[in-house]
Amino acid sequence: MILSPEAITGPVFEQADVCIIGSGSAGSVIAMEMAMAGYSVVVLEEGGPFTRPDFNKKERDMLAAMYRQRYSDDLSILFYQANCLGGGPVINMADCVRTPDAVFHMWEKNYGIEDMSPARMSAYFDKAEAILKTDKIKDTQLNRNNRVLKDGSTSLGYRGDTFHTNREHCVECGFCPFGCPYDSKQTTMLNYLPEALAAGAQLYVYARADRVEQKDGKAWRVTGSILNPVTKRKMAAVEVRAKVIVLAANTINSAQILLNSAIGNESGLAGKNLLIQPHTMVSALFDEELKGYRGIPQAYFCDEFEKVDEDIGLSGFRLEGGFTTPGLVSTMMPGFGPGLKERMARYNNMANVVVLVYDQPCGQVTLNRYGRPVISYQMADATRGAMISGMREAAKVLFAAGAREVMFAHEVPTVITDLSELSILEQRGIEPCSQLVVSFHMQGTCRMGADPATSVVDSYLESHTVKNLFVVDASISPSTVSSHNMLAIMAIAHRTADYIITNKEKYFGSTV
Repeated sequence: MILSPEAITGPVFEQADVCIIGSGSAGSVIAMEMAMAGYSVVVLEEGGPFTRPDFNKKERDMLAAMYRQRYSDDLSILFYQANCLGGGPVINMADCVRTPDAVFHMWEKNYGIEDMSPARMSAYFDKAEAILKTDKIKDTQLNRNNRVLKDGSTSLGYRGDTFHTNREHCVECGFCPFGCPYDSKQTTMLNYLPEALAAGAQLYVYARADRVEQKDGKAWRVTGSILNPVTKRKMAAVEVRAKVIVLAANTINSAQILLNSAIGNESGLAGKNLLIQPHTMVSALFDEELKGYRGIPQAYFCDEFEKVDEDIGLSGFRLEGGFTTPGLVSTMMPGFGPGLKERMARYNNMANVVVLVYDQPCGQVTLNRYGRPVISYQMADATRGAMISGMREAAKVLFAAGAREVMFAHEVPTVITDLSELSILEQRGIEPCSQLVVSFHMQGTCRMGADPATSVVDSYLESHTVKNLFVVDASISPSTVSSHNMLAIMAIAHRTADYIITNKEKYFGSTV
C-alpha cells in the first residue's frame, strides 16, 4: 500500500520487521526481497509518487517535482539527486554497467572487504539484470548525437561501445531524465516496488526520516515527518519501530541522517571520503541538423582513456554521448544574454559529449545549524588534469566527426574552431566557479571496510557499532564502483538482503 499525506490525519506510528529509508536503487531491492521473504516492511520516501500519467515531457514541471538540486559550499559544483518514489532509476539515463572485477579485487586488498569477489557478485548482477530486462543498445538505435561520438572516436582509433540499458520497446522520445511517459524504461516503479507492495510492504511518500535511534546497542526506531506535498513543511510526525533499519537515502542524505542521529560514527568518518565522479560537457555546432534530442539520449561511450587496476580501481575518464532538452542544454552553453540566445537558436545543429572523470575521495558532507547537509569538495590536481584531458579528447572527437566549432562550458565563453586553439584549456584551467561541473553519482560518505577505525559499515553493510543498522546505497563505496552505479547498487543490495535473510535468527529471533 502507498500511503500519501492526504490520507493521514494525525501522528503516524508503525511497527515492522524492517524499516527502509529511501526507495531508490537500493531501498526498492531491500523492500522487495524482505517483503517477499515474509517480513513486514515499512518504507519511508521523502519524495512523491509519480507514474506514467504524470510524466508530461515538460522540463520545468518534472525538474521541480522529481529532482533535488544542491550546490557545493563554494557554489562551484551542481549535484543532481532524485527526489521521488523509486529514486534514481525513475529519472536516470537507463545505463546498466557492471562493476569491473578489478574494483572488487582492490576493495578486498585495500579495505579488507569480504565475500564480494567478482564470482560471488555475478549472480546478484544477473538477478538485477533479469528483473530490469537489460539489453544492449543496437548500433541502429544510435541517434545523431551518439553517432557523432562513435564516428569521431572510430576515426581516431579510440575504443568504444554501446551501453546496456533497462529499456523495453523504447519509442526513443528522448525524455528519459523526466520519467518515461511510455513505461519503456524499466524503473523500480515497474518491478521491485510493485513486487514489494504485492507482498505487503507499506510505502509512505512525502515521509522524511530525520533520526535513527538505538537502544542497548541496536537500532530500534526511526523518527521523522510527514510533509505537505506542496509546501514540504511538516504536517505530522512519523515513528517506525523495527528490528532491522536500512538507510538507503543516497550518499548525501544517509550521511546527514547518521550525523543528525549521532550514532554509528565512532570512526568519525560518516560524511567523509566523498567521491563525486565530476562531469563536464563539451558541445559542438555542425553545419547539418542533428536533432540530438531525439532518440536514446545516452547510448554510446568511448572508454579509450578509462583505466582500471587492482591498486586504485577506476581512474582516468570516459566520454559519453549525452544530449537532452533545451532548458538543460542551455545551462551547459557558454555565455549569457544575446550570445547564449544565438547559440541556442542553433540547438538543432548541436552535439554534446559528456566528460566523466573518476576521482579519489576529496569531499565531505557536514551539517549546518539546521541539520541540513553542507557539501564541500576540493578537486584534486589529478582530477583537474583528467578533466582537461577529457575536454581535449572530446574536442578532437567532435572535430573528427565534422564539427564547425567546439564550445566548452566555461563561464567566460570558450569557443574554438580548430585543434590548434586547444591550449586555451590549460590556460583557463579548472578553477572553482569557472565552468560547469556537475555530479550525478555521489559515493563514499559511509565507507565500508573491515576495520571499524577506518570505515562506517562492515563488509555486509551493517554498522560496526550499532547492530541491526545497515547502510545500503552508493555511500558505502570505498572508491568509484562503476561509471554508472545503479546496477552495482542493486547487486550489492541483493547481496545484503540475502545476508540478512540467511542470518534471520540473528536479526529477527524466531519470527518468520
